[in-house]
Amino acid sequence: MIGNRVFIAGSFTAIANVGATPLAQPALASYNIDTGQIDTGFRPTFDGSVEAVEAAPDGSSLYVAGSFNTVGGLTKRKIVRLDPVTGAPIAAFTAQGNGRATALAVSDTAVYVGGQFTKINSVTRNGLAALNPTTGAVDSAFNLPLSGGIGVGGMLTVQQLKLTHDGSSLLVVHTGRQIAGQDRYGVGLVDTATRALLPWRTRLWEDNLSFVGGIQRVFAGDVAPDDSYFVVTSGSGGDRPPINDTAIAFPVTGADHVEPIWVSRHFDSIYSVAITETAVYVGGHFSWQESPTSNVPWPGLDNVGYGTGQGLSGYGLGDQVVRRDHLGALDPATGTAIEWNPGSSSYEGEKALLATPRGLFAGGDGNTKGGLPVGRVGFFDLTRAPAPSPVDTTIATPIEGAVEQANTPFALGGQATSPAGVTKVGIEIQNRGSKKYLQDDLTTWGAANSINATVAAVNTASTSWSLPVSLPVGEYQVQAKTFGNSGESDASKAVKKIETFSFDDLPPTTKITSPPAGLVAAQSFVATGTASDDKGVSAMTYSFRRSDNQYLQDDGTAAPVYNTFRGEPDVIGALSTTWQVEVVLPTEGEWKMTATAIDTAGQSDLRGDSRDWIISATGAAPTVAVSAPVPMTPPTAAAPITVAPGGSITFSGTASDDGTLKSVEIYLRNNTTREALAADGTWGADSIAAYHRVSPTNLNAASYNWSYTTVPLTPGVYDFRVRATDNLGLSTATANLGRLTVTAQVPGDAFPNGLLSFTGVDQNVEQLHLDLAGTATDDKGVQSVRVALRDLDTGRYVQPNGTMAASFATVNATLASPGATSSTFALSIDLPTKGEYSVEAWAVDTAGQQDGSTSGATARYLVYPGDLDPRLEPSLTPQDGEVYPDSRIVVTGRAVDDVGMLRVEVQIVNSAGKGMNASGVFGSTNAPWISVFLTSPGSPGSNFAYTSPVIPAGAYTISVRGTDNYGQLQQPPKTVSVTVS
Repeated sequence: MIGNRVFIAGSFTAIANVGATPLAQPALASYNIDTGQIDTGFRPTFDGSVEAVEAAPDGSSLYVAGSFNTVGGLTKRKIVRLDPVTGAPIAAFTAQGNGRATALAVSDTAVYVGGQFTKINSVTRNGLAALNPTTGAVDSAFNLPLSGGIGVGGMLTVQQLKLTHDGSSLLVVHTGRQIAGQDRYGVGLVDTATRALLPWRTRLWEDNLSFVGGIQRVFAGDVAPDDSYFVVTSGSGGDRPPINDTAIAFPVTGADHVEPIWVSRHFDSIYSVAITETAVYVGGHFSWQESPTSNVPWPGLDNVGYGTGQGLSGYGLGDQVVRRDHLGALDPATGTAIEWNPGSSSYEGEKALLATPRGLFAGGDGNTKGGLPVGRVGFFDLTRAPAPSPVDTTIATPIEGAVEQANTPFALGGQATSPAGVTKVGIEIQNRGSKKYLQDDLTTWGAANSINATVAAVNTASTSWSLPVSLPVGEYQVQAKTFGNSGESDASKAVKKIETFSFDDLPPTTKITSPPAGLVAAQSFVATGTASDDKGVSAMTYSFRRSDNQYLQDDGTAAPVYNTFRGEPDVIGALSTTWQVEVVLPTEGEWKMTATAIDTAGQSDLRGDSRDWIISATGAAPTVAVSAPVPMTPPTAAAPITVAPGGSITFSGTASDDGTLKSVEIYLRNNTTREALAADGTWGADSIAAYHRVSPTNLNAASYNWSYTTVPLTPGVYDFRVRATDNLGLSTATANLGRLTVTAQVPGDAFPNGLLSFTGVDQNVEQLHLDLAGTATDDKGVQSVRVALRDLDTGRYVQPNGTMAASFATVNATLASPGATSSTFALSIDLPTKGEYSVEAWAVDTAGQQDGSTSGATARYLVYPGDLDPRLEPSLTPQDGEVYPDSRIVVTGRAVDDVGMLRVEVQIVNSAGKGMNASGVFGSTNAPWISVFLTSPGSPGSNFAYTSPVIPAGAYTISVRGTDNYGQLQQPPKTVSVTVS
């Protein structure tokens, strides 16, 4: 903002006053916050996207960053300074970037810019630079290059730049490994006076990236008004705390190993954050936030997703969470939800938030925010509070957005105040779906109605009130109003939104089965899928969205208005059914379909299923071929290659497309030593294997001759692959990848072989100590045995000095006969912490070659001294000898553990000794375990239920076992015999 003028940037093409004709003003526009009227005098023009906009502190200039090359007809590549009144570029400012600029921060003395550039004004600056705010000249003393891109597809970029309010530090939120050659995963802080990287460093991403495929998903950041802490968020990577789908608060001060103040799990993407003195506001695609009573450090299991569409979603966490749709606010001290719940109708989410002294701006791709049709940008006036009233009502319980158990009694409660004495409190409960109100009998629903609550102390000036209710499944608005002795009442009613959910009738699930994701050659086709529900599927809805956020409409056109089509499953009311819908799309391009099943109670699938297609009649995936070190033309495989270690290999070949190529990428991993090529080109045992781009950015060529030369090869077996992606988004099919297997081996010297004496799972370790043993053999002689001990709970390895760290490490075992062709080995080791330890052993021969395989050399140890095994309570059904007359077996009960229940499984075996799979088919003598439904996964006690498919009459043996959060199994499982008649 500059004064009362608001500047908004995005992918829009037009902006309109309410009820007026849209004004063509793409990418950047301005309007008056007082009147809401568009500033028609501000008319900048760009030939590319606008990614960031910031005003000069004195309001005299507007700085813009993006992918553009011309602004107002002048050459202004990626960065421009505008006149904030007219939008015309200021010619005296020149900052020509050679790559997209994505983030800005502006002070009186500098314009800080981040992005994907490598040069500005022909001066080398990799991803981060400081410019003179008047001329655009590059600050020669500010040279802090970013390196090691580990974003999606190896992306190296800056997601956010924020200055502390005193201007002393610059927060850099980025997707690289390093700033100025020093490790700063995710975030770094820069001293603006010295232009030097501060020693502040967290290891949070380094310790946890291995759990999320090594991809950095950090998205947004903001600094608290008092500069004591900042918050960064993450999105588009799946629910996996602490670094995915979370908001993380860090102190601004600190050196190395800075720990978070709190981590707030949101179970889905958080794309924006803005901090005020009283709240941390967040926006995104989430539907849940942690409640004030949630577990610390976060609710739920780390390795279980609770996002919308994942099982029961947040409903499975009970009072640990509250409902918040795409907008929410957190307590700055705890990171848990406060009672601000406006809601948003956005599809992808709320992508931008800005806190100002006047209020909060929110921008996203939905037109409704806070229940009002405000368009893509909404403003919440946080300074306008209702005038104090002597008569007042509050609703204290449940908390805003709480989810209560349906058809189970719970209490509404709060406080009522009236100077003349409270006579009654009226409560209105409206079903937000049907718009009907609960009646006085607390059972039926009808016209608008107020129910008198129980007042604790009638005729007193201040008293509590309560109303016990039991509500069916639904979303509700509760309103409360106090009445006093003198006839006075609240000027406005207290309002709260809550929800009820039942495990007795679960929402349906949906799957799209065809066409497969990727290329579809016709604009008309039939999409098919499946839907299932525990009570029955009654209907389907479908939506189709183009990549430019245009939706398929009823008349066959595309428009920026969300629209769905309603259909029916092939068998209405069936528990499991198929569906199909004829699709006719108006244009080629990238389209996303979402299908959502609706059950007989009217409940929708919590998310539905989505599928992305590229519609093109002429499109074809690019092809690749390998020419060296040996020719390989897919899909014909090449024979494995064997070379001597110590030298480099150059892989080379061609890639081509019927259109234009976007990129060529390779994958390389030594499967023996774990050394791998990361997305940013880093090679090593700690690198997370990913495809690495070997072509220039923005390739835009029909063919490309690619090559890559390795570092000197250590002994081992290497997996090499190459693929290409075109500008339609099509990638080389798996069957057509260029693939080679290369073995680096000392001539005439076989690989050694190490074996552990114990290779199973041991959950009975009662001390922080392991005694390991085994044998090692080699045709020339065994030099050593290396043992890796990884705690699967944290992803850290035991280091040689006895500590734990995320970096890969091994500990040397003791050989009985060093140099012999066969030797036993032993390792007696104290463990630094409890955990689930994965143990792998490798033999190393006298030539330095390592075991080519860990087959027979792996084991798992559940080291949780004092932890009890999970158990089933006696209420389990069925009991021994039970008879089921309806061809289905029903298993219910309760499982408990001193830490928490991860899952409960059942095993069903018929009289012939054949085990049943999840589809009800009997075949394997090694009977599979089938996971059942848990009402409260992760909690110390959880009810569970399972109903089998229809099975033949006969005698069956049923086994039931629980697994706790540590992975410890119930010993032994509970086994009963039943009969199906």
